[in-house]
This record gives sequence, C-alpha cells and structure tokens, in this order.
Amino acid sequence: MRRARPLSVPLSVAIAACAALTTAMAVPASATPASAARIAGAGREIHTRVDTGIYFGPGLSTPQIGTAWAGDNVAGICQVLDNNGKRLVLSIERPGRNGVQWANTAGYIWDLDIVEYTGNLPSCDGYGKGVHPRVDTAVYSGPGLSTPQVGTAWAGDDVAGVCKIDDNNGKRLVLGIERPGRNGVQWANSAGYIWDLDITEYTGDLQDCGVS
Repeated sequence: MRRARPLSVPLSVAIAACAALTTAMAVPASATPASAARIAGAGREIHTRVDTGIYFGPGLSTPQIGTAWAGDNVAGICQVLDNNGKRLVLSIERPGRNGVQWANTAGYIWDLDIVEYTGNLPSCDGYGKGVHPRVDTAVYSGPGLSTPQVGTAWAGDDVAGVCKIDDNNGKRLVLGIERPGRNGVQWANSAGYIWDLDITEYTGDLQDCGVS
C-alpha cells in the first residue's frame, strides 16, 4: 500500500497563516464591550427600569418635561439630593421618540428608577463651568431653539455650563444648570439648554454633550 504524501506548503504561507491565527487569538472580536462603543459625550450610560419622568428641577414636585423610556440609552451626568433626601440624576435621554420627544432631552431622573448604581456620580453642586447669560434668555428641554421652552436663565445669574451641542442648524446650545432660580417662579438648579449667543463667556471649551 502506498503512503499518502504530506501536503507541501511553502514556508512563507505557513508563517503568514500562523501570524493571522496569533492575531485573532490575541484580540477577540468581543474585546470592546458594545456599551462602551456606544458612549459618546458627557456622562456615563445608564438605563431606567421603567418609563419614568424627566424633571426640570431637582425634585419630584418640579415640572415634568419629558420621559426616559425603560432600557433607553441615557447619559447620567451628576447627582443631587432633593429636599426629602431623594437622589436625582441630571441626565440626557439620548434617543427620544419620533414625534413625541426630541433626542437628547435633558433633565433630572429619580435614582430609584435607574438600574445602575449612581452614588459614585459627581455631585451636581459645583459641577460644570460658571457662565452667565448676557440677557434674560430661554431654557429649552432639548438641544434646539424649536424645542419646548421650559424656563428662564436670567441675565447675570450664575449658570453651570455642563456641555455643548449643535442643533440641526449648526447653532450651539449649552446644557446649563440655572443655579439661583426665582422664588415662586422657578426652582433653583433647574436644568436645560441655553443658546450660546446669549451667554457672555466662551463655551467652545466645554465637553461635548454627545449625540448617541
């Protein structure tokens, strides 16, 4: 019986095949978590366990200006305690809902409705860059001048500039926290987007709010 002759493979081909196999073993396709790949911009990705309210101010009795839907990609930016010791998280609801709510609507979400632990987020107190409106100007729930106006940033008030984002027309808006508010009119530390041209200081050095 004749023995089968071993298949002859050129040395250069064998070396290339071994190198390719070594590379594939060293860097598996799942090396980068999908969640990490999606994160872009301010905050870190969190998710709500139920459909829950987004509030204009840091309290459950402040105006509800939107919804964070269960499982959506939400950016958790900073945390604050309300007058009753309940933790809320300043957040950006990334996807929104077509015809219902703008993408990247921002506001406070009750911590108990959030899946992930948020106690290690930075405090909203002292967070951001201090900026000041040059005129009384609108605060918007979403990153656009045609989104709902939910409040006011008064001329000269201390506002914390959190991050920047361009609207569909290339106009820059700044997610800000209007620190003082007005007694009987607007809660202190209400948050939303302010048109950059109404802000005295340069805001181009703020972090990007992100869009995904």
